[in-house]
Amino acid sequence: MTAPLLTTDGVSATYGDFQALFDITLQVHPGEIVTLIGANGAGKTTTLRVISGLVRPKSGTVCFLGEDISKIPPDEIVERGVSHVPEARQLFPYMSVEENLALGAYIGRARPKLKETMDEQFDFFPRLKERRKQLAGTLSGGEQQMVAIARALMAQPKLLLLDEPSLGLAPKVVEEVFEKIRQVGNSGVTVLLVEQNVVDGLSISDRGYVVENGVITLQGKAKELLANEHVRAAYLGL
Repeated sequence: MTAPLLTTDGVSATYGDFQALFDITLQVHPGEIVTLIGANGAGKTTTLRVISGLVRPKSGTVCFLGEDISKIPPDEIVERGVSHVPEARQLFPYMSVEENLALGAYIGRARPKLKETMDEQFDFFPRLKERRKQLAGTLSGGEQQMVAIARALMAQPKLLLLDEPSLGLAPKVVEEVFEKIRQVGNSGVTVLLVEQNVVDGLSISDRGYVVENGVITLQGKAKELLANEHVRAAYLGL
């Protein structure tokens, strides 16, 4: 197997006196879609925030492309090839779709290719092309999620971090968003996905990790986790 694109090794993280992560160790290989599943408050979002530099680990390391990125600022992590789509999308509602996407190409290596990359995103998300001049805040939830993903892809990442992309979306829209995520993975971008919607998350994934109370309690191939008795009882009510 090829060397991991991303490795976290023994990562612990705190918010003040509260410890959110305990010894998180995981790997994501090039071309994979990997999902972190678990209940709300389990530590999934914090794991992504540590990887993207928004939270500094108390201990342990995060390595990307074989280099320790645990102590470098978030903008440099983006420059190296990691894009983060946060929970609740966090678009600029009074800016157009086009303007939101342009902000995704602010890093040095992406800026010269802004028009070319934006055209690629409009080809990938045709509905956004139709709404390119529309204010982001007036779009539907599914369309806003597509803007958030497209904005992250404008930075031409090697690794895309996605936090709860199905949050607040109708089931049919969720299906559409997950199909787009699968296509992103097929295009060569590696994806690390946080998702409470266990079936949808694992159904497009190669592997998964179960996070409970800040600890990884299970890991394996996505199909194996979907068939696991603990996962079925705890997250699927079966």
